[in-house]
Amino acid sequence: MDRRDEELRDAITDRLTQANVDARSLSVEVSAGSITVTGSVPSEEQRRKLASALAGAVNVDCRVDVIPVAPSDSLDGRGRSPLTGTSADSQHESRHQADKT
Repeated sequence: MDRRDEELRDAITDRLTQANVDARSLSVEVSAGSITVTGSVPSEEQRRKLASALAGAVNVDCRVDVIPVAPSDSLDGRGRSPLTGTSADSQHESRHQADKT
């Protein structure tokens, strides 16, 4: 990536930040002035913010899907995946299992 492409990539990522786009699952690549944004955002609202942030930029190929983030099953937001759950063998390690006293 040459200096001009790096500056363009920085400008695009700054636009995403200013628009409050959740860019954790996005990739922004720039080659010879052409911008490619790939990945996913968690909601249609985020996709609209992304489109707004990219408005006015030239040579943009935006391939971004909406993939909702699964809710957490723990109070601290770092628990097990509700999609995979916990196996019967590992339930004893769950922080949600009440101690039997």
